[in-house]
Amino acid sequence: MFRRVPPSPVRFWFASGLLLPGAVTFARAAVHVHAATGSVPWPVHLVWVWGLFTVLALPLVRLHELERLRAAAARGEAPRAPRRSARGRLLSLSRALTPGRPRRVLAATTFAVSAVVLTALWWAPVSPADGPGAPRFLDFSAYGLALGATGVLVALCLITLSPVALRGPRRSRAVGAGAGLATGAAAVALAAALTTVLPVEATTASTDGADHDLGSELPSTVEDVGWRWSTPDGGPVLEVAPARTGVLVRSAEGVALVDTSTGEERWHYRRSGEHAVDMQTSPGGNSVMLTYPARDVDGDPAQRLVVLEADTGHETGEYQSPRSALPLHYQHQGEFTPLLHRDVLTTLRRSDGRTSVAGYVPETGRERWTYEPLGDCARRGQDVTRHEVIVLLECDMDIMTGERGGRGAVRTLHGLVPSTGTWLWHTDVDMSSPGDDVWIHTSADGHLFAFAWASDGGTESGNVLFGRNGEVVARDLPGFGGPTGHEGDWLFTSDGYLTWDADGDSGTYGWRGLDGGERTASAGETPAGDGERRERIRPVPLEDALVTAAPRTDGSAAESITLAVRPWTEGEEPADDAEATTVDVALEPAAGGPPPDDRDEEWVSLHGVPGAVVLTRPGSSEVVGIV
Repeated sequence: MFRRVPPSPVRFWFASGLLLPGAVTFARAAVHVHAATGSVPWPVHLVWVWGLFTVLALPLVRLHELERLRAAAARGEAPRAPRRSARGRLLSLSRALTPGRPRRVLAATTFAVSAVVLTALWWAPVSPADGPGAPRFLDFSAYGLALGATGVLVALCLITLSPVALRGPRRSRAVGAGAGLATGAAAVALAAALTTVLPVEATTASTDGADHDLGSELPSTVEDVGWRWSTPDGGPVLEVAPARTGVLVRSAEGVALVDTSTGEERWHYRRSGEHAVDMQTSPGGNSVMLTYPARDVDGDPAQRLVVLEADTGHETGEYQSPRSALPLHYQHQGEFTPLLHRDVLTTLRRSDGRTSVAGYVPETGRERWTYEPLGDCARRGQDVTRHEVIVLLECDMDIMTGERGGRGAVRTLHGLVPSTGTWLWHTDVDMSSPGDDVWIHTSADGHLFAFAWASDGGTESGNVLFGRNGEVVARDLPGFGGPTGHEGDWLFTSDGYLTWDADGDSGTYGWRGLDGGERTASAGETPAGDGERRERIRPVPLEDALVTAAPRTDGSAAESITLAVRPWTEGEEPADDAEATTVDVALEPAAGGPPPDDRDEEWVSLHGVPGAVVLTRPGSSEVVGIV
């Protein structure tokens, strides 16, 4: 008489163990995506439809197998199965025989369909993008959906192919379940490490605890090359910015802080395969924020904003945008770049017809505070100082009187507390005409800010310099805006501001103190004598001298920049140009960069930092310190 051997439970319990980490990972990712986007991701529908199809199809397959057994017994090919009670039939259905062709066809078909769908529509988008700097996903949710859905579908396919062996040796069940659980957990851990942990390469530095002030400890003058720093991969230097204890250097994958007294790297932060497209420092140089293009869970463009302590390199937090279904989280506004102030990110936004300012916490991206001005206001600009958030608005109502309309050329400035968004002060500024262009700029040391305006033809202009709590420090300063005019980076501090007086192909730089003093220095001949060149090569005023730069391209591999160190002269008459000291600096070109004669921009970055003046140039892999 035919006797059936009980099926081995190992394969069934392996699939059951694999199902648990896959389902947990998939569920967590789906909940996170639903909270962020307000919609259910399509892999969820694929999994539940597949699961429902499996639950409905397995009994039909089992009935088909029983029918085949009865037909074979009727033909005398095998003994008829003994009659069983209803409970026995139910247990027989759960303990299926070795799979036959229908079960294999069911498993193979559904596995192939689900594999094609997952690979084409989900694994392809989350796979590593081609080429360096291609946007990655913001977090693990997209990868969790793909990995979790794959784990669940594989487990269901194995269960379809395997006998449902709820009985059997306890050791076999433990081995199978443990192996499946370990395999699934290891796959999730490996994927998380490859997508979120391993791409980040970072070092940190200790702090000396001293109260460094941005813009202090600058040398009184410089004489020669003191040190050189090169990017680790030979790639180009993209941007440099002064910090309190050195200079921040942005390259393709991240940022590094270079000690300006020795030229040694203090710390770095890089994300492998991602491209840092922007670097912003807070007033006072306490913090630095990097912007990386990214993708949200749907593959749409987003931003990853990483905030670091400038002195130590410790990560303060990471903002992710957009968060369309999370109104209390940071969302990129597009028009205005978010501004960093120590431990808060501020952004000027407009939604539902109302203009507001919001502050966000770096660790979570959650909204900390919101400020809404009275009246109907249009956004015109924003900036931050060391102590305040400055907002420039065009409002239809006078806050003090409540009268509406007839404001014309009046613009309103609001000052807010960065940590709480509390209103501190406001003031109205009457410009020349309603159509004037307006700007607000923070001083290089972060203590003051300027509001300036000019007509289209430049015939009428004005400016106001504000201190803390909206105190007017100066008004209608002559020549304010420096050699770059209104379009460039203005160079002014709490002590004074730089001016430019053009004279053909040469000119005169001046430093006008807010106390009324004036010093001048000859600029010599500017490269090509065009205004654009002067805008791109901003000089560095020191205590005893002015440092200017002029690029020299001779067609060789190395690029040469000539620095001129010109002593200041008290009064309006500059010293003779023969008294200037020149320093020729050759910069090593970056690997794979364009040759010097193919480069359109003759831009040089020149900054005064503690103990040195640093310079670099696009296409170069070096930062050079002049001491």
